[in-house]
Amino acid sequence: MEKSNFKSGFVGLIGRTNAGKSTLVNKILDRKVVITSGKIQTTRNRINCILNTKDSQVIFIDCPGFFKPKGLFGERLSNTVLSVLDDSDLIVVIVDAAAGIGSGDLYILNRVRERRKPGFLLLNKIDLISKDRVEREKEKLNGLDYFDYVGEISAKTGENVNGFLKNLIGKLPEGPRYFEEDMVTDQPIGKTISEVVREKLFENLSQELPYSINVEMERFEETTTANGRKLIIIGCSIYTERVSQKAMIIGKSGNMLKTIGSRARLELEDLLKSKVFLELWVKVEKNWTKSESMLNRFGY
Repeated sequence: MEKSNFKSGFVGLIGRTNAGKSTLVNKILDRKVVITSGKIQTTRNRINCILNTKDSQVIFIDCPGFFKPKGLFGERLSNTVLSVLDDSDLIVVIVDAAAGIGSGDLYILNRVRERRKPGFLLLNKIDLISKDRVEREKEKLNGLDYFDYVGEISAKTGENVNGFLKNLIGKLPEGPRYFEEDMVTDQPIGKTISEVVREKLFENLSQELPYSINVEMERFEETTTANGRKLIIIGCSIYTERVSQKAMIIGKSGNMLKTIGSRARLELEDLLKSKVFLELWVKVEKNWTKSESMLNRFGY
């Protein structure tokens, strides 16, 4: 049994696109649990990321960036964010201080206030701006006294992250250990593999194209090589909306797809601690971002 003063809870990470939510999660857990990128809407699902300590278990809920939805796919992502607001014991709002606090951030802050839950506010990316600039950004938040904690951090370098964590755990209610101590996420391995491939697509393709891409793992087979080494065979389908997009993903003489596959394979080998054979297929599913059935299939 856990100690009577054991603390636990679900902490929703909320913020605009590219505020640094996923980067913060990876820094806190000291490993890559969720994918990151400079492109919009990199995170599409709610993912439980679990920090275990001797006296607490913090379940960070990473989710899509808060934005004004356009179309069915955008509405699905927006609903995911709203569900995190409702399901969290404590809410952490992360703003990009380097980009400047704007009307979108203030809209999010007011939505958080409506929930009347314990709330933390973090000004992120302070490593990119001067202290004077940080203070000027903080002045825009005058009157927001409903937050239990306001802090300045760099999710990238880790500056002030430990102080934030100490205060966060102090605010959690007493509760049980919801997940086993060795778990860092409850995301299925198939989804993790798909996300690694999608990250490599984001890193290598143009700004607009990744939004129209989804990845599904279709094969996972453990076997051994001729010399007895463990080998994992993985097959993933990359879905896009138009034939022209398919051509861009494949690239001239298949070079783009080879690059994406090679980079994804190396990361998967590190993740799975095994030799990996990765096969990628590119398929066209016309207007999947507007299809109820396809969005349901892809888990959105």
